[in-house]
Amino acid sequence: REVWPVSRDLPCWRLREGGVAVAEPGAAIPARPLAGPVSAAGRRSPPSPGSPRSPPAMGFLKLIEIENFKSYKGRQIIGPFRRFTAIIGPNGSGKSNLMDAISFVLGEKTSNLRVKTLRDLIHGAPVGKPAANRAFVSMVYSEDGAEDRTFARVIVGGSSEYKINNKVVQLSEYSEELEKLGILIKARNFLVFQGAVESIAMKNPKERTALFEEISRSGELAQEYDKRKKEMVKAEEDTQFNYHRKKNIAAERKEAKQEKEEADRYQRLKDEVVRAQVQLQLFKLYHNEAEIEKLNKELGSKNKEIDKDKKRMDKVEDELKDKKKELGKMMREQQQIEKEIKEKDAELNQKRPQYIKAKENTSHKIKKLEAAKKSLQNAQKQYKKRKGDMDELEKEMLSVEKARQEFEERMEEESQSQGRDLTLEENQVKKYHRLKEEASKRAATLAQELEKFNRDQKADQDRLDLEERKKVETEAKIKQKLREIEENQKRIEKLEEYIATSKYAQPCP
Repeated sequence: REVWPVSRDLPCWRLREGGVAVAEPGAAIPARPLAGPVSAAGRRSPPSPGSPRSPPAMGFLKLIEIENFKSYKGRQIIGPFRRFTAIIGPNGSGKSNLMDAISFVLGEKTSNLRVKTLRDLIHGAPVGKPAANRAFVSMVYSEDGAEDRTFARVIVGGSSEYKINNKVVQLSEYSEELEKLGILIKARNFLVFQGAVESIAMKNPKERTALFEEISRSGELAQEYDKRKKEMVKAEEDTQFNYHRKKNIAAERKEAKQEKEEADRYQRLKDEVVRAQVQLQLFKLYHNEAEIEKLNKELGSKNKEIDKDKKRMDKVEDELKDKKKELGKMMREQQQIEKEIKEKDAELNQKRPQYIKAKENTSHKIKKLEAAKKSLQNAQKQYKKRKGDMDELEKEMLSVEKARQEFEERMEEESQSQGRDLTLEENQVKKYHRLKEEASKRAATLAQELEKFNRDQKADQDRLDLEERKKVETEAKIKQKLREIEENQKRIEKLEEYIATSKYAQPCP
């Protein structure tokens, strides 16, 4: 009977009659080793092309060390194994996870380990409670007549790190060392899972051939084989072609003579065409040169215009610099003007109460002036009335004086006409003196009243003139203040307009 070497992570095995190993349900079956070195899982690698098929030294998986990988929490050492080891246990005891650990350390892809991401291989990561930030699986491979070698694969973060004998290496070097042991990661020839044997038995001849080519690595020579086959087919086609070509050469020679004559005639015609084309090209060249000369002149003219434009641009740039300087000056003036505006506003705010007070005083004085005007009008009315009385008294006095004079003249005329002096009676004289005295008193009283009235009128006129002067002065002050306010307001508006114009006229930096 022949027993295939297996790893310890395999399920329970039973040996039937004839030496056939049968796995229990839920188990995986290791692959039968081929010719070549035995892999860590018990496979031999196929001999390399052109090398003698001498049986290499046998090797086997000696030890597995696991830390925080899938269901194995902490560091676990499984082994040492023998050349044939069977691992038994109920479902869920970790047999499949041990198989995954061996597949992992032998470079298997994450997608074939029943997880989505590499971090899910860390113990507790699938449930969101990873036991650590890293996990690793290492194996010790023992080979007859050689030192043991250690292969390790470490999960660090979201990537893998590969080590051979505790030395970090690239995946390519790691895979190359495994291939030397007959373990092909791409071909997956190092483990045979449950159902794989039955699947192989159910394949048709073509599928089994493809499988054997993959396992034996003969598929690597498929491109070379196809290339050589194509070359062979091409050589056969060339031979057949040359045979038919030789057969047709005689006929072709006969035709060649005729073709030569036609070729000579064709050549003559071709030479004529060439000469005509040369003439045409010379004609075109002449006109092209004339056009080029014309374009060169235009180019010179354009270059001169460009130089002029450059000079104008330089001038514009100088003007722009001057404008920028002027703008800076205007900005400083604007700041000064804004400062003056603020000062004028402050001054205006300070003078506003004075203006309001002056306006109130003016209103009060205007009222007093109106009252004085009314008093003056009343006084003028009284003056006119008294003046009328005085005029009547003066008229009466004049009338009395005139009557007296007429009386005296008449008396004198009568006395002269009679030749004798007339003597007035005593009562007439008394009456005359009384009337004269009364007239004098009346005239004196009227004169005093007139003088008093004139004094009062003059005082009223003086007061009126004073009030008029005060009114004129107050109105002049008010007008002056109003003019100042209006001028300040106009100046503020002009400054605001100037500031706005300066902002709009400011060029972009």
